Amino acid sequence: MVRAKRHLSVETRLKGVALAPGVAVGRPCFYESQHAEPDSAYRTGSPHETQRLDNALRWLARQRSVLARDAKARLGPEYAEIFEAHRLMLADESFKSQLLRVIEEKGCSAQEAVETELNRYMERLEAADSEYLQQRVADMREIQLALLDFLHRRVTCRHCRDAVDCSIGHCRQGNDHILVGAEIGASLPIETDQHTIGFIVEKGGPNCHAVILARALGYPVIGNIRKLSGRIPPDAQILVNGDTGEVILDPTEETLSHYHSALTSGGRSLQRSEPVPGLKVMANIEQSTDVHDAIAAGAEGVGLYRTEMELLVAGRLLNEVEQAARYREVVRGMAGKPVCIRLLDLGADKTARWLATTRQGDEVVGQRGARLLLARPELLRAQARALARASKHGPIHVLYPMIVDVGQFLELRALFDQAVADLQPSGLQHGVLFEVPAACLAARQIMQVAGFGCIGTNDLVHYLFAEDRGGGGVTAGHTSFETDVLLWELIQQLSRVARQAGKPMAICGELAGNPDLTSRIMQAGISAISTSPSHIAKVRRAAQISAIGVH
Repeated sequence: MVRAKRHLSVETRLKGVALAPGVAVGRPCFYESQHAEPDSAYRTGSPHETQRLDNALRWLARQRSVLARDAKARLGPEYAEIFEAHRLMLADESFKSQLLRVIEEKGCSAQEAVETELNRYMERLEAADSEYLQQRVADMREIQLALLDFLHRRVTCRHCRDAVDCSIGHCRQGNDHILVGAEIGASLPIETDQHTIGFIVEKGGPNCHAVILARALGYPVIGNIRKLSGRIPPDAQILVNGDTGEVILDPTEETLSHYHSALTSGGRSLQRSEPVPGLKVMANIEQSTDVHDAIAAGAEGVGLYRTEMELLVAGRLLNEVEQAARYREVVRGMAGKPVCIRLLDLGADKTARWLATTRQGDEVVGQRGARLLLARPELLRAQARALARASKHGPIHVLYPMIVDVGQFLELRALFDQAVADLQPSGLQHGVLFEVPAACLAARQIMQVAGFGCIGTNDLVHYLFAEDRGGGGVTAGHTSFETDVLLWELIQQLSRVARQAGKPMAICGELAGNPDLTSRIMQAGISAISTSPSHIAKVRRAAQISAIGVH
């Protein structure tokens, strides 16, 4: 932790979007990707430029191979595939041929070809009606900038208050620092030195590869704070809260004391807590390796395993064996505690080119969750069989996403049962995620046939109030969760329907992880919450206070 002299000025708070959890405090280190304009001095003829381009592509492909090796050693093979995908693109002959064609036809430099062609490609991705494809622009831009840096023989640099022109992977002063920049590439979390303890970026989404890697390495990341360089003084001390998206400049001693437990635990607020009467608190996870955080936080199970993130990280569909291995790791780690695994919630803003691998590809554009699984039954079949195999190691609750009515749930359930008929699964329960208003209206019929329910507050708020989920989190829009009558009436109604059916009803999403709302959730009759491991202790403390107040 930085032990800098306290500033006398009042602390300043900036609000961004929480992209990766954790808390850290350090000095700012400004990361600048030097994007050079094409230089006419390099235009020395097509053969020479062709060779320079070939050298750049070969060099970057080798570098991505090294990054893939490092990512595999530190995090696992699924993370290595991020850089392997970069390498395959750089080695692709059609990609290379297109760049060479531009050099020959326009008589331009290698860097002009890289800039114009990759800009065109990125424009097409940005125009796509898909958040996932739009976030792949960051990977393409990283490749473009790395090629341009090589062609210009330039090195991307960082600077802080005490030093300028530090190289990536080495801070001259050895300060604990928060890396600040317009955006970070996927390579940076792997390449950076041990003194980097967090990131603040202007651009970036939760599904971009850089954020996925930072999250896996334990770095808090906050995004969507504009004009960073002008808002953060180089001599400031910064506290970043990746759980809430808050950046605190020059925090007071009182603020630092408030965050003491998180900071002394290495920046990841995974304080272990014991269960409390009246409220089961479980963990949200995105990948099988996250089960270790759930265990460390003392979770009473996994309440939401977002399985699509395994595919988005890998950059491809996973087969039955690969999926089963991941689910088995989580079930074994929970040692008999319930594990709620959501079926693939892909489509709409979470799509990818590899989803359109069959003739039905064009037919599923815009579909998500349950509708996509019905349109692509082979996706459901592979996952169902993987879940059935993993269920032999412990109880699994299968959660069906984006259900709109009872008929849709029963149709998917029938396809699931058909897919696993020869495996004789044990310990499987099937439930519905209530996140679409239509399903909430049909809750009574649904809960007659479903084994359990869960209220997904993020998408429910999104659809109920026409919120933009990309605009700063679901709490940033229409009103306060605490006072919204319509939302709480709906939560109470779903809880009441579940009790009448004799079935459990849980709640997940940002609302569930807000300790200020824990008492309200319990009063609504909800007895199980699923939230980020870093929020478990805070939610339990709030539940204890609520119980004391009741008595």
